[in-house]
Amino acid sequence: KRGAELALLECQRHFHSRRWNCSTLQGLQLFSTATIQGTRESAFIHAISTASIAFAVTRACSHGELHQCGCDRKIRGVSPEGEGRSRWQGAGGRGEGCSDNPSYGIAFSQAFLDSPERSRGVSSSRALVNLHSNEAGRKALLAHMKVEGKCQGVSGSCEVRTCWKVMPPFRPGATELYPRRVGS
Repeated sequence: KRGAELALLECQRHFHSRRWNCSTLQGLQLFSTATIQGTRESAFIHAISTASIAFAVTRACSHGELHQCGCDRKIRGVSPEGEGRSRWQGAGGRGEGCSDNPSYGIAFSQAFLDSPERSRGVSSSRALVNLHSNEAGRKALLAHMKVEGKCQGVSGSCEVRTCWKVMPPFRPGATELYPRRVGS
């Protein structure tokens, strides 16, 4: 539900000054076949819907709201500063080493949004366009992942740097999708 609400809000924000401003989506299910089809606006709706579903599910996983998934504790490697002595560590609770893990959110969005398109048949040009738009939404989400971290050590020294991946707020990724799918 959160993902659908987020997609609708972003759609309305981007189309607020256009003739069609997502108003027909208000009373409909956002993911129904009754939405506009075969247009640039439709491509944006597919991309933003996929990204918002994956975003909402990933956030719910990281915050422990879903039992099927959790945060990513497999991060290993050199810290973002490139200091050889610092290692990325999954230290435990949210905010300290518990990375946002978009894998489950992306898989969920694929199962939920790509399945109807695949059932139409791969030869359907509309299905191929919609699948492409869905993938663009997922890629935009992944492209905005960031690494955050904090130093730990005696007297302010950075003996160990604990880092984790986070998704920034949804809006930057949504803003990137708008010109790609619709144009200015």
